[in-house]
Amino acid sequence: MSTHIIKSKLVPHNIFFVIPSWGNLLGYPTLGKYANHNVSKISQDLVIFLGGTECAISTERGTFYYLFGLGYYYLKFELQSGRYITDSRQLTGLILTDFVYDHLATSINITLENDRDVIIGEKLFKVPIDMSYKSDNKITFIQGTLMRNLFIPYKDIFLEFMEVLRDPKSFQIDRNGHMLLSTSLDFYNKIIISGDMQYEAKTKYIEATAGLYGITLGADKYLNENFTPTELQDIIDTILRLKNVYSSIEYDPMFLFSIIEKSAPFLSSGNPFSFNPEGDRMDKKMPKESIFISAEDKMNSFKDWPVQLKRQTKEQLEKASIQEKSKLYQPEKPETLEKLTVTKFVKKEEDFELRTMKRSFIPTKPLPYIPHENPLESLVTLKEIVEENYDIQNIGRAFEIARNNIKKNVLHINYLWELSKYANVYQRTEPNLGLSSKEKMELLIDIDNWIKITIQKFGNLEKSQKYF
Repeated sequence: MSTHIIKSKLVPHNIFFVIPSWGNLLGYPTLGKYANHNVSKISQDLVIFLGGTECAISTERGTFYYLFGLGYYYLKFELQSGRYITDSRQLTGLILTDFVYDHLATSINITLENDRDVIIGEKLFKVPIDMSYKSDNKITFIQGTLMRNLFIPYKDIFLEFMEVLRDPKSFQIDRNGHMLLSTSLDFYNKIIISGDMQYEAKTKYIEATAGLYGITLGADKYLNENFTPTELQDIIDTILRLKNVYSSIEYDPMFLFSIIEKSAPFLSSGNPFSFNPEGDRMDKKMPKESIFISAEDKMNSFKDWPVQLKRQTKEQLEKASIQEKSKLYQPEKPETLEKLTVTKFVKKEEDFELRTMKRSFIPTKPLPYIPHENPLESLVTLKEIVEENYDIQNIGRAFEIARNNIKKNVLHINYLWELSKYANVYQRTEPNLGLSSKEKMELLIDIDNWIKITIQKFGNLEKSQKYF
């Protein structure tokens, strides 16, 4: 993209920034693909940013707003096969065009109408990391509102993000370059990554995922066109500093507001805001929310959503996907012998697929004892129960017992939500049905992955070697 830069100024701004639904913000442009399969439904598509630097750049094509820091694009979605998947991508930057920024800045605010630097809204949560200038009553109110609307509903996602931050291999911007979630028209609803990203990391990162038009190279060229070498180095230094702080703080996993509390002393710059954070908005209706300090001079200007980027609801997008699927797989009337032969071959494949998904009758038998002292032993016993063809309702009870046992020993681990999901779904099935061969195979793959995660987190390799 070639632009004529009029103004470029980095602004230090340590903020906690969350978009609850990326698809909702953009008007649900696509369901996307995953592993060459069409996505049929997106349940969660959170964007989290622990921001450290922002910037507004005016160009011939409009104003672009940037937020740099530690970001996470988290997804929970369903494939057309009915299988649920979770996926994520690390981010170092967010690019918002002026029409996307204005859509965010004018969206409905749930509460705190008299606080300019706090947004608790339908499409955005934004609070400063340093709240030392706020009264105790206001901090308590912000804390309660964030816990109720964000930290409790999305607890597992935030715990996963914090676990990723602690990984020394994560956010290696000095080795892998930038990962930018973009709404620039040249890269609309895409992630742009650096061509310098290491081959193994690049191969995994660039795989398609739900909710996006794609993941592509070009971050270096894009940033070099819009920022000076000095500014780019300042951005890298900021991200490395944030990584150092957030990967080392001790927070309470049962009280996630502590992430903000514990990081604030390390990120307080002492620089005053460009507006009065306590009183400037009292009894005054502002035309837009103050998301970025660098956008203060644009508070009275508005950019309409482009007509060519038609917005729709989630229901409309998913309904269109169902229609497309029906059209795609509708068999055509054979006109030649060659076509007829192909049709018969496909039919055999479909018959095989149906057989692998068929559930058979299985008599109920009592569950074995599921150990509760060690998470690994609980998972290994769970695997044995699945292998020995228990009925689905009892398998659901076994998942529930294993989940409860693991929760007693571990404050948080990534697969607890999946254990709960299987427990709820399986216990609601009809009695005396066994898992289909396909369900059993996929379930055993999941359990093996959980066992590996547990071993990596807690060790105990000696006990687990015979299971692999």
